[in-house]
Amino acid sequence: MTRNENQMYSDITSIRKSLEKIANALETNVPTTPKPKDIPGFEGTLDALDVLTDIKTITDDYASKENLANMTEARDYYKEKYEDTLTPTSDNPNPAGYSNTYETDLQGIRVDSDHDIRSTAQYYTEILNNTSHTYEGDNLNTKKDCILDYVTNEFGALGARYTDIIKFAYYLSEPNALKYTSADRGYYSCAFNTRFGGHLIKGGKDQLVKGINKEGNERYFALSFVDEATGFWKYIK
Repeated sequence: MTRNENQMYSDITSIRKSLEKIANALETNVPTTPKPKDIPGFEGTLDALDVLTDIKTITDDYASKENLANMTEARDYYKEKYEDTLTPTSDNPNPAGYSNTYETDLQGIRVDSDHDIRSTAQYYTEILNNTSHTYEGDNLNTKKDCILDYVTNEFGALGARYTDIIKFAYYLSEPNALKYTSADRGYYSCAFNTRFGGHLIKGGKDQLVKGINKEGNERYFALSFVDEATGFWKYIK
């Protein structure tokens, strides 16, 4: 039996016992009287708030344990499955995806199904690094500036999805990174959450907002552009 299965059965047993306690209490029809003698271990009185609090505590605790266990197991599985193939060893000094053994174009950009977005990310990376490209108009001095400019120029009135933005941010400053997968979806998520800075959705000279595009889909737009795309938009909280 796996670690998760052991945890699951332990939690289910706890839930079952607590629900039996609640069921017995309700059957006695004494929601606000002293404890019934047939509910072992219960002290004090029982009312509706007690019942709801007990259920919330159980479910919250179970959910947190289950999510933590799932994340831990996923991490362990990923490391076990891929770490040996991506880490140089004496037997495998140049594992696939670890060094420059992949195919590149004339600009040295990795060639795969993400080549277009890698190339765009490289363009903005060079602007940030003040190398070969110049940019007309406002200066793009930060990663945020580049992301907002990319959202407007690449997606226009259609707006960008969360994944579109995260994927670009993932390759920005590192266009030849390992290929983006769903496991990297949380790479730049802190920029969308005010609890962790949320610098893409607040403050500065520009920010991301959410709007409804002409196809009826909710998408992300730069505040400086959204009025040109849609009249239905809101700030992100």
